[in-house]
Formats: sequence, C-alpha cells, structure tokens
Amino acid sequence: MLGYCGINCTECSAYKATVTTDEKLMQHVQDTFGDGKGTRTDWVCLGCLASEPALIAKYCATCRIRSCAVEHEVVNCSACSEFDGCEQLYPFLKTEDAAVVLRMQWLRDAFLARTRTEG
Repeated sequence: MLGYCGINCTECSAYKATVTTDEKLMQHVQDTFGDGKGTRTDWVCLGCLASEPALIAKYCATCRIRSCAVEHEVVNCSACSEFDGCEQLYPFLKTEDAAVVLRMQWLRDAFLARTRTEG
C-alpha cells in the first residue's frame, strides 16, 4: 500500500506495529518518533489512505501532502493535475530516498501515458 506521496506504508514501523499488534514495536515507534511524548495510540496507523483520521498516526493525519491529495480527490499525488511543481510534494521528495522519487516518477509516467491513450 502506497501513501499519497509514494511512501510504502507497509514498510512503516507504525503501520507494521498496528497490523501485527506488536506492542514492543509500537512502544519503539512512540519512543523514537514521538520522542516519548503522547501515547502509543498516537501512532496507531492503517496508512494515510484510510478515510478515518482517527485510525491514522497523529503525525500522518495532519500531513499537508495527505490533506492536499484528499482535497484534490486523487488516489495518489501522481494522478494530480498539479503534480509538476507541486509545492507540497516536491520539497518532501527532496528529503526522501531515491526509491520514493523513482516510484512517484514511474507512477506519474504511467498515469500520463494511460490518460493520453484513453482521452
């Protein structure tokens, strides 16, 4: 499962801890990413595509990229008409590893190729 931004949610520690009910991993997520603040339930997460924000990690539920994608009603940022030069996505991609950047480019290329042949 990919997040709107191209991150693979199934590789995320918060997602893994939630779906496997791994209490030690969830505690590790809270301690590491939450700096020990808040509660473990702040990190319960079914991935950012979940429609109920209460089931998304508190940090991810307030993500500007997620909010923008939901507002634009796209399943992934690669399908957005504002993808090229997006002020939300591009600064984020500059901080991510090459796999996320390449994944988003492949998705964008596939989206554009298919919409050209269908339209």
